[in-house]
Amino acid sequence: MKIESSLFEQSSIKYEPVDAQEVLMKSKIPNLPKQYKRELIKTAQPTTPSLVSPKKTREERESKSRIIKDTELGLEYLKLDLNDPRLTTLMITARSKKRRDKQCQIVVEGRRLILDALVCGLKLNTILFSQKDQLADIKQEVVEALKRFPQMKIYKVPHHDMKKWSTLTTPPGVMTLFERPSQNYIANQLTAPLPLTVVCDNIREPNNLGSIIRTCAALPCFQIIVTKGCCDPWESKALRGGCGGHFRVPIRDNIDWQELSMLIPPEVAHDCCVFIAESNMDKLKSKESNVTEYCSIEKTGSHNLVIIGGETHGVSEAAYRFLSMVGPRGSCLNIPIAEGCDSLNVASALTLILFELRKSILKADEETFLSSKS
Repeated sequence: MKIESSLFEQSSIKYEPVDAQEVLMKSKIPNLPKQYKRELIKTAQPTTPSLVSPKKTREERESKSRIIKDTELGLEYLKLDLNDPRLTTLMITARSKKRRDKQCQIVVEGRRLILDALVCGLKLNTILFSQKDQLADIKQEVVEALKRFPQMKIYKVPHHDMKKWSTLTTPPGVMTLFERPSQNYIANQLTAPLPLTVVCDNIREPNNLGSIIRTCAALPCFQIIVTKGCCDPWESKALRGGCGGHFRVPIRDNIDWQELSMLIPPEVAHDCCVFIAESNMDKLKSKESNVTEYCSIEKTGSHNLVIIGGETHGVSEAAYRFLSMVGPRGSCLNIPIAEGCDSLNVASALTLILFELRKSILKADEETFLSSKS
């Protein structure tokens, strides 16, 4: 009982701060002005010596870099120190969408994707690598790129910096900055594209958008239109999902629905069919539009527009308003799926629809050719 009463008494004791600064902060001294009280607080602060080394200037950090003339590779590059400010400035610009779009740059990681970009003739501005053998894997292509773009810069950076700026869990060890290709440049590289325009609506997942671009490049489609509200088609995840498709099909991004009709080729606008991929049957019942199974498409136009929505938000009301503008030349395409399954992956659904449309377009072209001969 004595122990319990002692503990009870101690619990009611109010312990005052012992630090001089806290005492002065909490004490009320009405006779002293505030400025004197501040001086007392300053003098009460402990004067321990600073253990933090003085911050290096930008010039001091840059001075540690040196030019390496590698006779084995036949290349010259600049070796940067850890946290070099030039690398920081370069990557902050490349990772910011606003700055990246302003300078028309894209970040490409990994040997295979870099080679795809070089094969497609994209302008290479900068190479970053952390180990010599990783640069040796693409040496021949880099030498050819240097002949075309002599202003290209090559930097050897510490692995820690490469890991910090890479978007991958395991960095591939080589990263590049390319100039974003213009739509006219890619359009000139296309050979016999199908009269198909794919419109992405509410696609928020970069991997899905990348897979859509990859499918469209495989057909190939005439163009891809990415409306406002979708994710950035040129960010790193979308580029990896596209597997080089970004360099082989024109992509027009950040497009408003009011601008969409202006992007249809004018010579075929009068005979353009519009299709909306929709798996929600309840939603289709409320819409006054034709509904056709994806494998039963009978009529295609001189040009064809396919609108695909995201898995979460689906197709927007703006897409249905656009569909109503074309009247009987517009319809909704449905892919029947087993009971209990919610929906297909958006890229898988689009692949099924596009290749069925391809079959219908090629069949119509063959019939037109045979009728012209007879």
